[in-house]
Amino acid sequence: MSAIGGPLYSEPMTGHDSDSKDRAIERVAASLYFFPEERVTEARLREILESGSRQERCWAISHLLRYAQWDDIWLYVTREQVRDLFPEIDLPEKLRAAWARMLKIETPVGSS
Repeated sequence: MSAIGGPLYSEPMTGHDSDSKDRAIERVAASLYFFPEERVTEARLREILESGSRQERCWAISHLLRYAQWDDIWLYVTREQVRDLFPEIDLPEKLRAAWARMLKIETPVGSS
């Protein structure tokens, strides 16, 4: 479970009983909560981040930065990956500024 009580699909599975295996299968097929308008599985997200186009990776990282909880973000990307694509990631201006501060990225005033 996540800190706010919702499911955390990236939570590691433990145990070896059949219930654990069933939960692992559900986890692979479940849509990730930080893609609210589309069904994106963990496997699909990892595929996009590993071999997707630059535009696809920016789209995926945008969803992580907008909707995912802090710890979940870093299960999928590194700070360096985010910094590399940051100028192209679609974010609202205030959120972009907040992420720029957190990642120690200098951005021109008034840019978005």
